[in-house]
Order: sequence, then structure tokens, then C-alpha cells
Amino acid sequence: MQELDFENKLSSWFRFRKQLETSKTPFKDVINYYNATEKCNLSVDPWDQKTWPQGPWELLTQNKLCDLTHSLGVCYTLQLTDRFSQSNFEIHISTDRTSEVLFYPVFVDNNVLCYEFDEVCQRADLPREFVSQRIYRMPRLP
Repeated sequence: MQELDFENKLSSWFRFRKQLETSKTPFKDVINYYNATEKCNLSVDPWDQKTWPQGPWELLTQNKLCDLTHSLGVCYTLQLTDRFSQSNFEIHISTDRTSEVLFYPVFVDNNVLCYEFDEVCQRADLPREFVSQRIYRMPRLP
């Protein structure tokens, strides 16, 4: 994804998003799509939603994603599919009580994505060590 210019990235992302409509594993697919982008240190303030990119098109201008912008890309991409357009989306700032590491899982209805980058589980199956510090209910995208 990072070697293309913006127009090609947008075109590639659009084709990928269309594939999610019929994918048997859309959650894994979208996680893997964003996993292909180089990682960087935290690039936005997790506690201030005003610093977050407002859509996937803003993320496509970046060549690297931090943990939070990775989760935002997953969230925004799924939100813009017809398949998940009526789903409820949340991004949590969560802590693993054992390691005290922050992470940013994406909740899609009762599914939890990105709590360990490539994992998908049900909300009820999250380990008890994971505690949400803040929950952002994501508005529907146009």
C-alpha cells in the first residue's frame, strides 16, 4: 500500500473495500490489509478524538500507521461497506492489566478486532485482563 501515489492508493483501497462485501473473512481481511502498512510510533493523541484522521482517505496519505490509526483504518473501511453500514462501531483505549500495555481494539457489534493486531473474537470472550479505559462510539460515515 505504501509504494503507491495517493490516487492509486485510493483506487486500490476502493477495490479492496468492494471485496469485503462478499468475503467469508472480512474482519481478518481488513486487519491484514492494514497490517501490510509499515508501523510507526503513536502519531495521534488517543485521548483527543479531534487529532484523529477523519476517514480512510486521510490515512491513505500516510505511509506509516501507528496502533491507533491502524484500528481507525479497520473501523473506517468496514463502516463504509454496505455489509457493515448498519453495525455499531466502537474504538476502545484498553489496557492489559498484566503487561500494562495500551491497545486500541475495534468493536463491531459483538465482534472485537485488533486487540492483538490479527485477532478477532467475541466481546464475551475477551480476556478479563483487558480493561477499557475509554470508549469512543464511532459515528456513522456518509
